[in-house]
Amino acid sequence: MAEFEINAGTGQKNDAIVKDTTMQMFKQDVIEESKSRIVFLYFYSVTDPVSVKFEPLLEKYVKLANGKAVLVKMTVEEGRAIAMQLGIRGVPTTLIFTKGNMADGFAGPVPEQQLKMLMQALIGKDALSLDELLKEAKAHLENNEIDQALDAYTQVLEKDEANQKAFAGMIRCFIAKGDLAAAKDLSDGLEENLKDSELQAARSALNLALAAQNAPKPHDLAQKVAANPDDLQARYDLAQALYAAGKPAEAMDELLEIIARDQKWNDDKARALLFEYFKAIGLMNPLTVEKRHKLSGIIFT
Repeated sequence: MAEFEINAGTGQKNDAIVKDTTMQMFKQDVIEESKSRIVFLYFYSVTDPVSVKFEPLLEKYVKLANGKAVLVKMTVEEGRAIAMQLGIRGVPTTLIFTKGNMADGFAGPVPEQQLKMLMQALIGKDALSLDELLKEAKAHLENNEIDQALDAYTQVLEKDEANQKAFAGMIRCFIAKGDLAAAKDLSDGLEENLKDSELQAARSALNLALAAQNAPKPHDLAQKVAANPDDLQARYDLAQALYAAGKPAEAMDELLEIIARDQKWNDDKARALLFEYFKAIGLMNPLTVEKRHKLSGIIFT
């Protein structure tokens, strides 16, 4: 593997993980930088839609490398002389530099799984820690360690700024802190058509929390239901109050009791709310699975 030489200035060092380079900065940004960490040199054109589409994916995996790699971007217009010297025939083209030399590269976009495997081969599986960070954040949230969860989700978004699971987790963190305004601001700032199931569930949880802000105390409603078990509206109100008080299992039981007494009560209102609770806590959550089983028992017996 021959050492790569280029007559370009060194300029000043730039420690950013993602950066644009020029002919004057090329030697410092690529050759010198690659002596301490892997450099992905990305040739692209701002007028090429494929280049524009692939760049965020490449950037995502470079950020996941925990500082062991850097993405250096250069337009073919700016770096025409270098592109010709390297034999680049089209964009996008990604070249990989290590130890001051060009080591590998690929032309065009590649599938995400292939890019992930390449990064793991270069850097090691332990560096691509996004999944582990998400697991850590979720564990903190489930243990009611809200500040730690927020920190972990923030770290995820620093590596992958469009990660929908991290947005979902942050919305739930703000709900848990009682900061519904922050949760709503975050949710409203995201595109409505995002399809991640965890994000949709978090948004449902937020809508339920907002609707329950002025819910009465469960104790008063429980007394009303005890005095008249057939008062299904009072039982429905109790379910909402219990959910707002952080008692989803008890809230679901009250709704199930309404359905058991009158499946079509108030245009099936109890079942509709029950499904909203299922969606909010997650369709595969053990509590949802348990209550779905009970619902089936009521309906089909």
